[in-house]
Parts: sequence; C-alpha cells; structure tokens
Amino acid sequence: MKVVNLKQAILQAWKERWSDYQWAINIKKNFPKGATWDYLNFAEALMEQAMIGPSPNPLILSYLKYAISSQVEEKVL
Repeated sequence: MKVVNLKQAILQAWKERWSDYQWAINIKKNFPKGATWDYLNFAEALMEQAMIGPSPNPLILSYLKYAISSQVEEKVL
C-alpha cells in the first residue's frame, strides 16, 4: 500500500474492503509512530469519510470503532 495521506489510506481501505483488523495493521505500518501526518485529526478524518453519501458508511465506521476499542491512535502517536 502506497499512500500519501490519511484520507487516501481510508479510501483505499474502503475500496478494497479491508477488515477493520487489516485496516489497523496497515495504518500502523504506513503511518508509524512519529510520522508527520496529522494524527490529531485521525477520528475526524474517519467520520468525515464515513458521512459522505446518503447514509453513514458502516465499513468506515467499523474502522473508527476498532481504532477506539483497540486504541490504534495511541499506538500510532
């Protein structure tokens, strides 16, 4: 997975229908601790992408739920 930013990673995960576990592994691998991406907007980026369209995207919301429950964001920071 070659990504430039977090939103691109979210969209790629959605297009390829990654599981939430697969998504977390790829996020941690491609955005390691100390990376220069905007980790402060991590949850906001997920919510923004999930709310595009007529109804919330359940797959992207599952990524957010998994990130919260497994504390992905803390591990990335």
